[in-house]
Amino acid sequence: MPATTPTTPPATLALPSGVPHLLRAVERYFARLGSQFAAAVTYFSVLAVIPVMLFLFSLAGVVLTVARPDLLEPVAAAVADAIGSADPAARQQILDLISSALGNWRATSVVTIISAAYAGAGWMGNLKNAVRAQWRPEFDLQDNPGGNIVVATLKGYAVNLVQLLALVLAMLVTFSLASVSTSLTGTVLEALGLADVGWLRPVLRLLPVVFSIGAGFVLFLYLYTVLPETKERRSVVRRGALVGAVGLAVLQYLSTFLIGRFSGNPAFAIFGSVIALMLFFNLFARLILFMAAWIATADHPAAPVREGEAAEEVVRFPMVGAEDPAPPPAKPVAAVRGRGSGWLLGTATGAGLGAAVTWWLVRRR
Repeated sequence: MPATTPTTPPATLALPSGVPHLLRAVERYFARLGSQFAAAVTYFSVLAVIPVMLFLFSLAGVVLTVARPDLLEPVAAAVADAIGSADPAARQQILDLISSALGNWRATSVVTIISAAYAGAGWMGNLKNAVRAQWRPEFDLQDNPGGNIVVATLKGYAVNLVQLLALVLAMLVTFSLASVSTSLTGTVLEALGLADVGWLRPVLRLLPVVFSIGAGFVLFLYLYTVLPETKERRSVVRRGALVGAVGLAVLQYLSTFLIGRFSGNPAFAIFGSVIALMLFFNLFARLILFMAAWIATADHPAAPVREGEAAEEVVRFPMVGAEDPAPPPAKPVAAVRGRGSGWLLGTATGAGLGAAVTWWLVRRR
């Protein structure tokens, strides 16, 4: 029998460990309808803004008519000045309307509280379902609470409302720190008498950014601890929360820059605030869901492989022994475009459309 020469396997390109993980996260995000869930969260976010604004208006009425009635006239005058009415009669009518609306908080408080609580709890429930769709091992696995459906529904709304209040508190802290980092640096330096010290200005600009990322880290850590049904490794959750916090900080400063850049544009002044709000909600929802997919695929495949499928793969490709016939030659097949190319194509198309809209708004100024 002639001696056989051992063959060496062909050299393969070794990828960094994070690249396969990223590809698994991208595959799960699109396979679990991440963009569609983000669009749904955006819709419910905009829908919940009106009841929340009515609730805040009622709360302002409580503060300005009960706690601090001395501030009612200055606030009404500031609103009338912002509207810009030159007619004294029209200005007085605006002042009377504001005072009457704020003083009628008792009649509207109950309705606004109920509507805001219902809309907010529903929004939190939709966000929870979207995160769990990316997190659970199998996409079609649904939780069944069992028991009385009415009691389970009311309990779910109560839990969602408590979780929403904690989330709103974390978001207020995050956005407050971002606002401080962009607008109050000069004021702090002048108040401390250190405006002439050059090296303190970049330090004061950097510290609020660090605090904002820290608050965002707490926000994402809270989301990925409370919303999912199952728990993942804490180290992976912390890394995902940190990456999400950095992405949220970039999104915040980008939104602030764009709003300040186009605030003087007449076309942007009409629809810009609504468009900017919807864009922020959509990108924020996409960030939350993608990082949930990234955390969930750290130790698991993008799509679970069942035992029957694994056995079928073993039978389909048996081991070739010394006495077995050689396998048939491979036939060329047409390549199939994968999700990665479609994802890159969609990203490039979105970036091009965004650049075109930005160029058009600059030309309109």
